[in-house]
Amino acid sequence: MTTLPISQFLVASIALAVPLGFLLGALLGSRRAPFRAAMIAASVAVVHAGIVGAAVAVAARPPTLGVRLDLVTGVMLLLVAMIGLVIVRFSRTYLEGDPGAPRYARWLLATLAAVTALVIANNLLVMALACTAASVALHQLLTFYDRPAALVAAHKKFLISRVADVCMWAAIVLVNRAVGSLELDAVYAWVGAHEALPLSLHLAAGLFVAAACLNSAQLPFHGWLTQVMEAPTPVSALLHAGVINIGGFLMIRLAPLMAHAPGAQLLLVTVGMVTTVVAALVMTTRVSIKVSLAWSTCAQMGFMLVQCGLGAWHLALLHLVAHSFYKAHAFLSSGSTVDVWRVQSL
Repeated sequence: MTTLPISQFLVASIALAVPLGFLLGALLGSRRAPFRAAMIAASVAVVHAGIVGAAVAVAARPPTLGVRLDLVTGVMLLLVAMIGLVIVRFSRTYLEGDPGAPRYARWLLATLAAVTALVIANNLLVMALACTAASVALHQLLTFYDRPAALVAAHKKFLISRVADVCMWAAIVLVNRAVGSLELDAVYAWVGAHEALPLSLHLAAGLFVAAACLNSAQLPFHGWLTQVMEAPTPVSALLHAGVINIGGFLMIRLAPLMAHAPGAQLLLVTVGMVTTVVAALVMTTRVSIKVSLAWSTCAQMGFMLVQCGLGAWHLALLHLVAHSFYKAHAFLSSGSTVDVWRVQSL
């Protein structure tokens, strides 16, 4: 029996503390001060994510405690934690005095817990469960306001996400049958040891692409993204700067498998390119700021999938980070943009 290095164990433990901290904050939130636990959880998460990011920047470590300790994990964990902290702080002011604030805070932290669990997972099964959990938690935020338009759009998104889940679960079954393991490092090793993939893994790669396209609101399954504008502004920021990136992150995480599946890569390039061109053109015709930003997100996700299809994995990761920060700022400042325009038009 081998003994894990203490530093490796500590880094994995700190990484695990991020989703567990968000989950604990969701469970311990009070009705009198609904965002107190959320602010503490988000602040601690940023510190922990920074430690993990610094550790993996020095040297990647083998998976420990079910946590994948590489550059992608470090970058994404810090990204989600930072954006989560900003959105939690914005939400505290945005929903001050709202009777539904405690429920909002709980589901916001639950969403962040699921996304961070997805980021650190070294197992396809855990990743699939985290994807589903993030979608279900986000659904509660999208339906926060009981308005007909919000409910219809949220349910469209919910149904499309379930189709994406079916694709991902089917792909996982195929991977398990071919490789005999769902651990990412085992899958990577198996793929690297074989010159060509069997038909089952080519099909699995195609199903993973389908799941990524559905989660990323690619044409023709994009309508819900431009219709979920009835949700609170910080929820829109969370969706467009965070959860919508799950498709691109999935492709980046599965890069060793996708690189050996040219058919799946061709599908990524085709769907992504069509979506990028169409969505970018439509964006220029929209009058509403938030709807225009939604079409922009659709186009950006398409461009990110094109990068993945071309094998530019590091560029896709950089694109994901830059787009997340930009879109979080764009949505959170959309209200002040309207006020500035009104003052200038007087």
